[in-house]
Amino acid sequence: MPVMQLDEMHLFDHSRPRCLSRFTARLMRTPPLVPDSLAPLFALFDVLVDPQVGIIHHVQEIPRYPGAPDFFQFVAQACDTKAFCDHANFAKAGGASTTRERAMAKAMGEAIERYCAAIYEKEAFPLASSAQAPFPCIPPHEFALYHPAQWTDPSFPYRPFDEQTPVRWCPVVDPLTGETWHVPACMVYLPYLFDSCEPPFTQRISTGLACHTSHQAAAITAICEVIERDAFTITWQARWPRPRIRLTSLTHEEQDLVNRFHRIGATVTLFDLTLDAHIPTVLAVSRATSQDLPALAFAASTDMSPAQAIRKSLEELAHTFRLAFQLHASRPPFLPTPHYTNVLGKDDHVHLYCNHGSAELAEWIFESHTEIDVSDMPDESTGHPEADLSRLLRRIAATGHRALLADVTTPDVQSFGLSAVRALVPGFHPLFLGHHFRALGGRRLWSIPQRYGGKGITLETGDNPHPHPYP
Repeated sequence: MPVMQLDEMHLFDHSRPRCLSRFTARLMRTPPLVPDSLAPLFALFDVLVDPQVGIIHHVQEIPRYPGAPDFFQFVAQACDTKAFCDHANFAKAGGASTTRERAMAKAMGEAIERYCAAIYEKEAFPLASSAQAPFPCIPPHEFALYHPAQWTDPSFPYRPFDEQTPVRWCPVVDPLTGETWHVPACMVYLPYLFDSCEPPFTQRISTGLACHTSHQAAAITAICEVIERDAFTITWQARWPRPRIRLTSLTHEEQDLVNRFHRIGATVTLFDLTLDAHIPTVLAVSRATSQDLPALAFAASTDMSPAQAIRKSLEELAHTFRLAFQLHASRPPFLPTPHYTNVLGKDDHVHLYCNHGSAELAEWIFESHTEIDVSDMPDESTGHPEADLSRLLRRIAATGHRALLADVTTPDVQSFGLSAVRALVPGFHPLFLGHHFRALGGRRLWSIPQRYGGKGITLETGDNPHPHPYP
């Protein structure tokens, strides 16, 4: 999930949230509090987190607002990469969970992945069109970007991407075949600024970046995020009601997460967004009638296990809900301009649906009368990252697409036994910020809903005229 940047002076005011002491960190990484999968990360706390020389400058727990759901929230501030490379990283990261340890790990992992993604030398990437490049490139038409009609608008900031477009290329690996391909470097590294030699042809996004304690685990997390964004954007842009997941089929632990929202006066609905890759994808939506709470908040997650997809979607919902709660409490209602031309950043997308007068724009998502149990969802998890990754790659290949991986781990992060990965699945539909800049290209948006019995959309009907609610 993109890092929250709302009211940063408040969030990072040291007089409010408390800095995590090394003593507290040592307690948190003491068994049995820390899961085995997170133990390596917490064992590195003293070398990763340091205000002078750490990859992470500091980690802070954010107190829960009165009236907010009962989740732990952490923020992590990475060091400034501008001090030793050409690019200033997106340094602020956040995480939410039902446990303090997992929330802190999420924030730290996100800070590290964005640190790694910012360290590169643009000049090291060869500049060429795909037609002229002396190395294998993913054909530009495989990427789902924009529709030709969007390029005719003089105010549209992105240019066509075709075989003649000069691009800086970055190597990636197809882990199923071992083949090396090349993709635009702007789709791997972040931030990325186009220069006069390379026309801007796409929005630079964080989707598919992940950090974990092994390459396989990072790759799974990264690919799953690409699947999640594809499923959500197709659902939203096609106005496609999806099956509800019966809350009565949840485990006691999962119901506890839902009840944390119910106790503050918000109802939660879970939807099954799983598509042709057959990897469980869950959308969690909170809805409130009280004017003191944001009307709607959305979050989704994909995981090999449906149980994990449900848990992660609800924890991500808590993360988004905090941003929505702050926007709703601290700002006047968002007033959109005609055609939503003022919906540009992530705060705008979220804030629009905090307004109870805008809730009707998303009413269609609750219209599905189909319900399923959690047991009806596929479960591809084996408990072993190597086997899970192999299954995941084969599932994507069965859709007619290929997952590609770029190892963006910096030497210092690698020395700690951590791995940072960027995953791409050319053809899967991306989630862009700015309603005017949404992706209308590719084939999946225009074909997947019909394939699964949805009404679908056509060029004549157009897509959802209302902005998505994602940060």
